[in-house]
Amino acid sequence: MHLDFKDLLNSQILPYFQPIISLQNRRIIGYESLGRYMADGAPISLGPFFHNTQYSEGEHLKIDRLLRLQAIDKMSKSDEEGLLFINLRPSWILSAYNKSAILPTILFIEQSSLPPDRIVIEITEDEFHGSSQELSDIVNIYRQKGCKIAIDDVGSGFSNFDRIALIEPDIIKIDLKLMKNSNVHKGYNALLRSYSILAEQMGASLLMEGIESVSDLQQAVTIGARYVQGFLFSPANGDFLPPDTYSGIIHEQLTLYAGEQIAKYQELLAFNQLFDIILESPNRAALDNDPDSFIERFLQQIPLRCIRVYLCKEDGTQISSNYSRDADLIWQKDESFRGANWIWRPYFIPNIVRMQYRSSPTMSLIYADLETNKVMYTYSGMIHSDLYLFFDLTI
Repeated sequence: MHLDFKDLLNSQILPYFQPIISLQNRRIIGYESLGRYMADGAPISLGPFFHNTQYSEGEHLKIDRLLRLQAIDKMSKSDEEGLLFINLRPSWILSAYNKSAILPTILFIEQSSLPPDRIVIEITEDEFHGSSQELSDIVNIYRQKGCKIAIDDVGSGFSNFDRIALIEPDIIKIDLKLMKNSNVHKGYNALLRSYSILAEQMGASLLMEGIESVSDLQQAVTIGARYVQGFLFSPANGDFLPPDTYSGIIHEQLTLYAGEQIAKYQELLAFNQLFDIILESPNRAALDNDPDSFIERFLQQIPLRCIRVYLCKEDGTQISSNYSRDADLIWQKDESFRGANWIWRPYFIPNIVRMQYRSSPTMSLIYADLETNKVMYTYSGMIHSDLYLFFDLTI
């Protein structure tokens, strides 16, 4: 529905606040400010208004600046001590600065009693066609004033890797619901892992929004999110909430996750024990001549989490057949992999170096297997000279 702009201006326009919760301390650490207008006593989202191209940029900006001013004013006059996330389109930022060399949000902050380090400038997804370097320079003005910087809707539109690297955000924000409903649904777990690694290497915090269920929350924990946001906790409200409102559900799910992870890692003790048996094998020194027979001696002792086992040299060359479990968990031998080289796999060289340094089995990072498309990791150990035994394990 196209709401007449004059009617919109004459209605009650208010910022509503959706809580953002820290998994680190299980408390609300801030709020995202979202626009609402009142109709028949009920709050209606202004999201459709801001995405409606029938309104001019000037009309969008007039409403948005009113909301920003109200949000900053309300938080500065409240007892709330958390962060305030303010959405800004990159096209708006550039347009405002190019016209006047002024950033209105900074003026609003300076006119309030709210410290700049409690403001998070959230750069939203936009059909942005300007200069990334120019945008980065302007965003740095907010940073120099003390504001934190977040990039929203990562994985879509504006928020690609090169712009993320250029802007160097403090927070990378990913919408789980958006990614699940996108055309990259089949690969979104891999994308989530890639953004998690990116955030870690950039020193940014990962914020997962669109958390609507306990399984979403568990996924956010698994990926390495520091902050979470979504309807599982609360929609946007007109008022702020006690900081520990959601500490119970966070504590419960973190405890569950910790238990599951500890159980998985305890299973790895079985592989350590298996390696002890293998290292004591009297035929270990002769396995160069018959690596398949060597593996077959202990196949039935391998825990069920392992779906593949093989032997490689230090240079990455596989000297044994592949032994893989079929759908009935029966081991199948595939000789075609003899002579294959795996040194190009991301985990191979790091694992080899760790094993040489520690002289003990080691585990790779999680990855997606090219053959089965399963998410897994590789457990490996040096068993003789330059020969290494690899177990591919499912998560």
